Amino acid sequence: MTSLEARLRDDIKSAMKSGEKDALEVLRMLLADAKNVAIKEGGERTGLSDELVMNVLRKGVKTRAEAAKMYADAGRDDLESKERFQIEVLKQYLPAEMSEAELEVIVDTVIVELGASTKKEMGLVMKTVMERTEGRADGKRVSAIVGARLG
Repeated sequence: MTSLEARLRDDIKSAMKSGEKDALEVLRMLLADAKNVAIKEGGERTGLSDELVMNVLRKGVKTRAEAAKMYADAGRDDLESKERFQIEVLKQYLPAEMSEAELEVIVDTVIVELGASTKKEMGLVMKTVMERTEGRADGKRVSAIVGARLG
């Protein structure tokens, strides 16, 4: 069992003992989603890798943020707050987001290393920056900074 998987299982037990039904629901859903992805990839029997769980976490946060926005636009505050709660539960397992300054330094470094100067090279810069941030930066933020630098 990997460390992130073990942490999830421990937190599920804690939520069960303390009666935190909403958090328990989110954690169980996360673990089930991770297992489903692992089964599709053919590796569930070996345990869940931290990388796999992180990818499921990021996807979960992204889809819930999109859903929360749709609920807010529709005036469904009750459903929006539920999605926001779930996002906060999931974010506890993600690494801290990079600051704007840290992100700008990485973008500038990658642009210099690759010798990028036009928007045509944005894809290559984005790919390299996203690899270096290791999931600690949102793609939209990175895209905005890269676009401004290469614009």
